[in-house]
Amino acid sequence: QYQQYNSNRYADDLEGQNDEALEGLSAKVKLLKDITIGIGNEVRESTVQLSQMNDAFAETSGILAGTFRRMNNMATRQGCRWLWYIVFLVIVFWFFIVVWWFRR
Repeated sequence: QYQQYNSNRYADDLEGQNDEALEGLSAKVKLLKDITIGIGNEVRESTVQLSQMNDAFAETSGILAGTFRRMNNMATRQGCRWLWYIVFLVIVFWFFIVVWWFRR
């Protein structure tokens, strides 16, 4: 009978240890599930933000392309005069920088 009691107690101890291990594993699985759900939410939010940024860049690209097209049309109509204006402005700007540098 003593052996029967020890055998039952040993089985109960093992079952208790198994229950504790099962609870620990369940907690870890729940934690991993929560982390996975959080990663999924973050990926969805990042995808939406990247899509919005892509749309904004595409819109900006369209605006810049239109601006350059209009500038090239203007340059074609003006001939070479616009180039001389830019050269003149660069020389004036450079002159002011040199004067400012030596007056410091």
